[in-house]
Amino acid sequence: MHFIIILLLFVIGVLMNLVNSERYIVGEGYGWRPAPYPTYYEDWATTVKLKPGDQLEFRFQKPEDLLEIGKYNYYACNSNIPSRQYKESPAIAFMLVPGDYYFKSSNNTNCINGQKLYVNVAAPIENDADDKI
Repeated sequence: MHFIIILLLFVIGVLMNLVNSERYIVGEGYGWRPAPYPTYYEDWATTVKLKPGDQLEFRFQKPEDLLEIGKYNYYACNSNIPSRQYKESPAIAFMLVPGDYYFKSSNNTNCINGQKLYVNVAAPIENDADDKI
């Protein structure tokens, strides 16, 4: 019974985050395609502050696609072990928990030339002002 209550509280917490979530279009009007310069997506990532519940929307045209990968595959531009592959556009990646997220094109040459994205989802900042009253 305790497990069900904990699970229910977790689901409610996730849903509350989704209600307050924002959706960011990766690359703005440029979309997800071969980068116009090597740090394009890296530069774009500095313009957003992600929190749990936010979403990244990747817009691309075939044959482009998107892989969610681990840190080492990101830096090596390796496509061998994706944790998730998105083949349809728009692809929505949900940032449900704090942490690092890595994405790249399945085309390793495009990745080497900058079509990859690293973002950090910050942990929520707790407000202790109420505790000091």
